[in-house]
Amino acid sequence: MATGPRDTSSLVMLTGWDATALKNFQLEDGSTYADVVAMLNAGLGALNTELSSDGLWASLASFTDQPDVEYRVGASNGFEDHTEYGRPKEARAATEGHMLPLQAFDRGMGWTWDYLRRARMSQLEADIADAIKDARDKWRVKILGRLLKRGDDSGAALGLGSSGYSTGFATADASTNVDFTPPAFGGSSFSSGHEHYVGIGGGAFTNAVFQDAFDELREHGHEPPFTFLVGPSDRTTVEGLSLFTKAANQLVRVGSTQDIANPGGTASSSWASYLGAIESFEVYEVRGIPQYYGVGYKTYGPRSQRNPLRIRLAKGESAPRIVAMTDPRAGNATTPVQYLMLFTEFGVGVGDRTAATPRYVNNATWADGTPT
Repeated sequence: MATGPRDTSSLVMLTGWDATALKNFQLEDGSTYADVVAMLNAGLGALNTELSSDGLWASLASFTDQPDVEYRVGASNGFEDHTEYGRPKEARAATEGHMLPLQAFDRGMGWTWDYLRRARMSQLEADIADAIKDARDKWRVKILGRLLKRGDDSGAALGLGSSGYSTGFATADASTNVDFTPPAFGGSSFSSGHEHYVGIGGGAFTNAVFQDAFDELREHGHEPPFTFLVGPSDRTTVEGLSLFTKAANQLVRVGSTQDIANPGGTASSSWASYLGAIESFEVYEVRGIPQYYGVGYKTYGPRSQRNPLRIRLAKGESAPRIVAMTDPRAGNATTPVQYLMLFTEFGVGVGDRTAATPRYVNNATWADGTPT
């Protein structure tokens, strides 16, 4: 008899299948349904590990199953002069908060009984690989989309109820329903009009873009090194800047008279290529970021709660999971793998509203970017 609480690992319906029974079902090339199950399990296992440990995503975000975020805002109370009989006034921090979204996504495999009888394993391998690619893209686009969106997310469809909001980073009052006054730091105070989404005319990245982003992060107490993400269309421009130092190329031995950037601190990522350094930023090219957009941020380590983004997962989960299951809307399946679907549930929100500063260099007025 099974003991202990039931957890999300039991949602993987493939685990409970009888291997002997599955071997009685065969594809055209002699492969069994058990082979299909094993291949899908292996693919999903690798995918789930990637989503939680990829260096880029881990440097940007942390995971939580909680729906809310609370943080300190405004000016501090300060110390008073001590007197022998006087008592200091009690003081407390002012706080504000917002919610994190949660949305379910699925992806059907769409195999009919007749197809499965005649299919070859190579065809099913292609279908599974395509579905896993779609899952990776959904994860990437959602994360990059939150980085480049200034306005709030809202609505019950996103798990935010009828009046909850999932905000962006620090921005002017008119751009958010949750006004945010960054905490005072180092003798500087801020207003609720403080803006981290910066539009810059000119149509190209310049040294000044990185210098300004550097100052924006440091004034809130974040210290270098920082990270900056750009898209493939802007790589050549950034690499040509006078203050930019290229990364060492493992295929080329660089002479001692030429400066080269140290290896990037962000761990290995299948989505980010390290380009070099400028103004204490490690610069990465990330596929999917549109032209003219970039974002500078401070990472506090893999999946640190102090990182800029916070990814909400289903209750009880501590890492992202994409599972295989029978589509509950498909009716009765003739074979065990006929109506497979992939399912996941997550939402991307902001954790620290001062720890990132997006840039749009094609117009003095900010416009949200749409990742691809």
